[in-house]
Amino acid sequence: MKMKKAILSCLMLMGVLSAFAQEEPKGTTGYVFEPHWYLQLQGGAQYTTGEADFGDMISPTIQGAIGYQFSQNVGARLAVNAWQSRTGWRDDAGFNPHNFKFSYVAPAIDLTFDLSNIIAGFNPNRKLSFGAFLGIGLNYRMQCDDAKHAKSYMDTYSYKDEFGWTPMYDDDACLFFKGQAGLTADYHINDAISLGIEGNFNMLRSLDR
Repeated sequence: MKMKKAILSCLMLMGVLSAFAQEEPKGTTGYVFEPHWYLQLQGGAQYTTGEADFGDMISPTIQGAIGYQFSQNVGARLAVNAWQSRTGWRDDAGFNPHNFKFSYVAPAIDLTFDLSNIIAGFNPNRKLSFGAFLGIGLNYRMQCDDAKHAKSYMDTYSYKDEFGWTPMYDDDACLFFKGQAGLTADYHINDAISLGIEGNFNMLRSLDR
């Protein structure tokens, strides 16, 4: 089974992060960390690597996640990213753009790291905190009628796109394995709600081609 590789990079704006209480007073000297569950709701935009113009490769995206903070430094989350993505290319002369969009759903499991706590120590009163994550998952691209024309063109001219997106040009649904990593920044409004931003980079590899 030949496996094709592709790259997808996403920028996601975090809408709301809500969590259970994280700490309780410890005398007058500090705080005790309490493991806790949290919920994330996100919406934003993503850019897909390809040969089309930059603006043609931007599309909307949403994500929901539920996570558990095991310690003050490390946690894990189950996230589901979905909505729409785009791809495309131009021929060797730089003309005749072939662009189309498709729907997808992409669940993933991430290991999360609180960089602020790792570097500066646990502080539940910190207003701005930074984090990172590393994870694996699947990306399921749904059936796409627009891809049928692109695939016909590629077969006719024996074209191979530079970024290895060939499986995306089939009109049938296809499944990808994905690895992802990213950085986060959160502003804590109170003990239960935060607002933030997340930058998410994904690499995909076809499982069925």
